[in-house]
Amino acid sequence: MFRKARAAGIYDLAFKSVIHCFKYSGKTQLARPLGTLLFNAFVESWDKNSIDIILPVPLHIKRLRKRGFNQAYLLVKDWTNTADDLDDEQPCIDMDRHVLVRSRWTKPQTGLGRKKRIANIKNAFCVTNIPKVRGKKILIVDDVYTTGTTVNECAKTLMDSGAVHVDVLTLARTLL
Repeated sequence: MFRKARAAGIYDLAFKSVIHCFKYSGKTQLARPLGTLLFNAFVESWDKNSIDIILPVPLHIKRLRKRGFNQAYLLVKDWTNTADDLDDEQPCIDMDRHVLVRSRWTKPQTGLGRKKRIANIKNAFCVTNIPKVRGKKILIVDDVYTTGTTVNECAKTLMDSGAVHVDVLTLARTLL
């Protein structure tokens, strides 16, 4: 359902360890440097006018409460400051963490095979503000791209709500 996907790096031993510290050990101070890395991948892969809105992949409210933060949101929340720090003339792209929500609890995707991932995530997302996505070019941001099932389900939900196209940017991508 998405048009293209890019990642800032490969989910290998060293990068995987850093991402796990950030995501599972609560080392949120890693959000800024990892977010800068992700921003640079965005600048390299997208034209300034090819995206209207950035949507971090949402967590279910139960998982958000347990973890205390949404790692995808933390990666993009300071992009305006990052652009200023790098003297990058990127236009101010709208970022909204409330338009796409995870409306159904799902098991963690980690450790599930492709078929189980698809079944687990099916119909797990909804759009809370259809006019905000209708006719828009959307970038979904997440931490890791494994099989693409999560971002595919997000993209399907957004396209069904009238998005023009959906692209995907992740911090890391697994090599299968």
